[in-house]
Amino acid sequence: MTRTALVVGAGGSLGSALCAALSERGFRVVAAGRNRAALEAEVAADQFLEIEVSSVSSMAELATVGPLDVVVYNAGRLDLATLADTTPDMFTQSWQVNALGAFLCARAVMPHMTERGHGTVLFVGATASIRSGARTHAFSSAKHALRGLSSALAKELGPRGIHVAHIILDGKLWGDRTRRRFPDVTEARCLQPAAVVHTMMQVIEQPSSAWTFELDLRPHDEKWS
Repeated sequence: MTRTALVVGAGGSLGSALCAALSERGFRVVAAGRNRAALEAEVAADQFLEIEVSSVSSMAELATVGPLDVVVYNAGRLDLATLADTTPDMFTQSWQVNALGAFLCARAVMPHMTERGHGTVLFVGATASIRSGARTHAFSSAKHALRGLSSALAKELGPRGIHVAHIILDGKLWGDRTRRRFPDVTEARCLQPAAVVHTMMQVIEQPSSAWTFELDLRPHDEKWS
């Protein structure tokens, strides 16, 4: 029987690599993001959904995909600014994408999963999930919220056969978006998308007697600052 995987935030280097890996392993892949045309040009998937993660009605459409075996919430918004330059709108929008969207995703997909009694849900976190920087007021607050949500879901849903895990990416992810935003970054100092996906697939395939809730991934020369 074909397994189905949903990737929310399927664009970018990690989303593209994840969709490709899931497809290679025989999953029917559903890719969801803000721009369907961009997704279709960049991502290998069987179905594409154009969604707005902060919209209750838009995220409710995820329930129409049907029974899912794997869900990955990879949507994210990175806002870096001093306190004075962090506007209320910036703070709210960061929370909407990084935390509220994850909550709405879980609400949409869980009825099918709990009815069947199995499934895996991965939430993609960041360095800011566990420690803040001087300019991460909006981003770190939202990523801390995502981590808390993940923990609550794991405790509620684990006994019902649903594996919930939080993956912390402690470093920059190599790809076009990182190169545009951080022009001085080098590939050697970045996480490689294919390597991250390799570990994510191991978590997805874990037997229920030895589930991981949280793991962190970082380049070998990360400063751990």
